[in-house]
Amino acid sequence: MKSPQIHVLDSFPEPEFTALRSIAFADFGERSGLLAEVLTEEAGRSPHASGQETPFPQIRIGAFVDERLVGWSYSRGEGNQLHMINSGVVPELRRRGIYSNLVAATIAHAESHGFVSIISRHVPSNNAVIIPKLRLGFLISGFEYSEVYGPLVRLTYLCGQKRRQLYRARSTPIVPGEGAA
Repeated sequence: MKSPQIHVLDSFPEPEFTALRSIAFADFGERSGLLAEVLTEEAGRSPHASGQETPFPQIRIGAFVDERLVGWSYSRGEGNQLHMINSGVVPELRRRGIYSNLVAATIAHAESHGFVSIISRHVPSNNAVIIPKLRLGFLISGFEYSEVYGPLVRLTYLCGQKRRQLYRARSTPIVPGEGAA
């Protein structure tokens, strides 16, 4: 066989790429009607469907007491995911639900703007942030290592009931049937 030439491309040639992808993944996994439902439902509500937003929309949510900024949350959209970048609350007002309200407002924004998920990363000891997010429906979706921050816990909030249903279906343990050893 002749050695293939390798090129960086701006896009793949169609319909060759779609056909090749179908062949390459033909024996991988199983078909999921629920996944097809989720993707069909979400196709019409992409955060970029209107063409109005920038490729990386940003959202800044502030918490104010007597017109004084006492907390914030900053997020940035990347494709159909909203990434929570950083948040904070002044020390004297922590543990009063301000952070949870900021996260709830971020969830409402993401859902109303067509994002399919919200992603955030945290140092594992940051219980003041991790626990409120878990209570609001975020899920532990992974772990990673950062040269800057060390180990990180990845949290994901899945927007939409069907997407959460798909998660439950994919993450339910398999129990052996009767008669299994």
